[in-house]
Amino acid sequence: MWIVSQIGAREHYAIPRALARAGELGLLCTDAWVRPGSVWASLPGTRRLRDRYHDELAGEAVFAPTARMLAFEVGQRLRRSRGWDAIIARNTLYQKYLVAHLAAVAESFDGGDPPTLFSYSGAALELFRFAKARGWRTVLGQIDPGPEEERIVEAESRRYPELRTSWKPNPPLYWEQWREEVALADRVVVNSEWSLQCLVKEGVPAEKMEIVPLVYEEFVGGLSTERPAKEGLNLEILFLGQINLRKGMGRLLEAMRLLKDEPISLTLAGPSEIDPSAWGDLPRVKWVGVIPRSEVGKSYGAADLFILPTLSDGYALTQLEALAHGLPVLASRHCGEAVTHGGNGWILPDLEPENIANAIRAAREALPLPKVEMPAFAMDDLAARLAPEAP
Repeated sequence: MWIVSQIGAREHYAIPRALARAGELGLLCTDAWVRPGSVWASLPGTRRLRDRYHDELAGEAVFAPTARMLAFEVGQRLRRSRGWDAIIARNTLYQKYLVAHLAAVAESFDGGDPPTLFSYSGAALELFRFAKARGWRTVLGQIDPGPEEERIVEAESRRYPELRTSWKPNPPLYWEQWREEVALADRVVVNSEWSLQCLVKEGVPAEKMEIVPLVYEEFVGGLSTERPAKEGLNLEILFLGQINLRKGMGRLLEAMRLLKDEPISLTLAGPSEIDPSAWGDLPRVKWVGVIPRSEVGKSYGAADLFILPTLSDGYALTQLEALAHGLPVLASRHCGEAVTHGGNGWILPDLEPENIANAIRAAREALPLPKVEMPAFAMDDLAARLAPEAP
C-alpha cells in the first residue's frame, strides 16, 4: 500500500492515479484539494484552484489542509514574501500538517507489510523521518537534476552576464535538507538518464535510482495532429516555457543572430527571467508573454518547429505537448528521451550557437515530416515501474 504526498497538481496527479488504477493507493496527501461544487471552487478568483482535483481520484482517501494552506498563501502575499524564503516556509508548514495527520492514522497502515511513502524532493524530509521511525519504506520523486544543474546554470550566468537574469542559486539550507532526503530514501525516482547521471556526480548510487519518464496520457486523444498547409517560405519556430539561461536562451538568441538574414522567425512564450532587451535587436524574435492554458494549442498549431535547447531538465513536459500536437521537436540531449532523431524531430549535437543555427537550417530543409509520433510510454506503465520492492 502506498501513501503519496505532493504539493500542487504535478503531472495531473499521475503517480497517485497510476497507483489507484493498480489498487495500491492507500492515501493521497496534498496541499489543496478542491472538489467540484465545493466552497473553494465557487469563490471568485480561484480558477487555478479548480485544477487541484482529478475525477479518477474521487473515491480515494485524500488528506489536504486546504484552508490552512490557503491562509498561509494569503499571508505570504500580504507580507510580499516570495522566492526561496516562501518556498521553504510553504514546504515546512505543509510537512508539519501532514506529519500530524499521518501520526493520527498510522495504525491503520500497520499490521501487515509496511506501506511505502512517496514524496517529491524539497518537501519530503520530515515525512521520511516519520516514516523511517515506523519502519515504512520511502521513495523520493526527484524533481530536477539536483546540485549539478545549479552549477551548470551558474556557469551559464558567467557566460552571459549581459542578459541580466533574475536567477539565483538555491539557499544552502535547501541542499542540506535535500541530501538528508536522499539518504533517507530507499529508492529515488528520476525522470531521465540525464537526471540520473547528474545525481551520480553528486554521489547518489545509480543502483538506488529508477528512471520513470513523465507520462503523457493527458495529451493523447482529442488533439489535432494535422498540420495546416504551409503559406510562404518562413520557418516559424516556437519556444514555450520559462525563458531563462537554464533553458538555453542565451545560446538560442546567439543562434538567431546568425540567422537574422534568413526567413526564420522565433516566438518566445512564457514568463521571462531575462530582460526583454536581450532580443531587442532581433526583429524576427517575438515575445508574447504567458499564454493562457486554453490558448496553448493554438501556439503549437501555428508553429512549424518546437525548439528546446535546454542545458538541463529533469524531463521537459513541453516536448510531449508539442509532439501531441503533431509539432516536430528540435531538442538537446539534456531534457528526457522523447525525441527520435530523424523520426519525430531532431537531437542537437551540442549547444554551441553555430550548431544550433545549422540544426535549424537542416530542419527547415527536412520539413514537413511525414508523421510525428509520441514516445511509447504511458501511464499504465507507471505503477509497474514504481512497483519493485525498495532495497
